[in-house]
Amino acid sequence: MTKENQKSNLPLLSGHGEIQKLISIEKRCVQILVVLLLASFWFQSWAVSLGLVLGGAIALLNFRWLWSILRRYLKSKKKYSLFQLIGKFFLLALAIFLAIRFVRVNPVALVIGVSTVVFGIVFEMVRQNLLRNRKGVW
Repeated sequence: MTKENQKSNLPLLSGHGEIQKLISIEKRCVQILVVLLLASFWFQSWAVSLGLVLGGAIALLNFRWLWSILRRYLKSKKKYSLFQLIGKFFLLALAIFLAIRFVRVNPVALVIGVSTVVFGIVFEMVRQNLLRNRKGVW
């Protein structure tokens, strides 16, 4: 780590390993979303299935958006714009509001769909720690 990276306490995303971790988190989120979608057919409700799909899409969009903001910040070495983060937050909140209000999705399914990124991150962290422990690296 360089002195500048130590000051900011931000992980360096320029390495191949870090990018691969982010890609594997995205893939895991999509896999979890597909499993949840298949399970939602048991309810026989389009509101539940659509809520999962819209929630998962919003979550993956948010994850990718944060990733691009951080990558631009690290490449340009400039301070990030707080407006970007606040604007992103309000746009995502608006998307969730519109999905509940006008599309009439199941709100619980929407929250579960939005949570797929959290599930994907936790799953990948556990998987990578188990792989690291099997190799004997601490």
